Amino acid sequence: MMMRITSVAMLTWIALVATACAQHDHQHHQRHVMSPGSGTKPIDSKPETAKAGPHGGSLQQLETMQVESIVAPGGLRLFVYNRQGQPLDLRNVKGLAMLTVEGDRKRYRYDLFPEIAKGNSAASLAVAVDLSRIGGRNVELAYQLVGLPGTERRPTKFAASLKVPMTDGQQVATAIETQGVCPVSGQPLGKMGKPIAVTVGNETVYVCCAACIDAVKSNPTKYFARKPQLVVTAATEADAAAIAKQKLCPVMDEPLDAMGGPYKTVVGGHVVYLCCPGCAKKFHATPTVYLQKLADQGVRPPMVR
Repeated sequence: MMMRITSVAMLTWIALVATACAQHDHQHHQRHVMSPGSGTKPIDSKPETAKAGPHGGSLQQLETMQVESIVAPGGLRLFVYNRQGQPLDLRNVKGLAMLTVEGDRKRYRYDLFPEIAKGNSAASLAVAVDLSRIGGRNVELAYQLVGLPGTERRPTKFAASLKVPMTDGQQVATAIETQGVCPVSGQPLGKMGKPIAVTVGNETVYVCCAACIDAVKSNPTKYFARKPQLVVTAATEADAAAIAKQKLCPVMDEPLDAMGGPYKTVVGGHVVYLCCPGCAKKFHATPTVYLQKLADQGVRPPMVR
């Protein structure tokens, strides 16, 4: 009987020791993945608030260094500096970027390689990739760099939230689609050929044909006032059929009645349905993106009657 009690006690003691050791190992592992120069902040935590960098990108403080992320229609570029702002030589550094587009669960992987310059040094990592198809959309980038000076070959991980700039052509197309109609003739833009930009001061409006140019220039106040404004209204019973066809908000990918809606707005002469008024600003900022998203889903927004 005594032997049995002793055995049970021994097994209990061994279990307690094993649990304590496991907790110790887990805590040691957590300390091991901390970023260089910090005993409290995980290496894959988000950098501090971004500001403009020397190359016009998003500059963020990351522990003992600074990183500048640049996203362009033609690809990604990354610069790394020390705390004093001096560029680090990245010739022996390799990078990985995981890109996620707002409203899309799919992730895209890109390998970043040193851009070798004179003297066999490299001030940046880059990858050439066509991102123009997501111009105007917000993206999340999760970076992993290997080989940075002072990191002892441990991966350095951080994230950045950026917006892919639109090309000049996309900006023009978006402005035309947002405006929708000629302020002089009232005709849909594109019905009488390629829309023509008329600029007076710092404002630009598009007209349907050359015959409308002089009218705008002679009375710009009148015709610039006719540019469309962001208007959101509640849907009505008359919208039921179109709502049933669209089903989801193109901005949030949520059912149209998920947040008190459906609501509707007009872009380029088309009626689009949204789950909440807050989505209208995003939609009007890049209507081409969201209209294409609807088209990919087989949805063609109805024209204004």
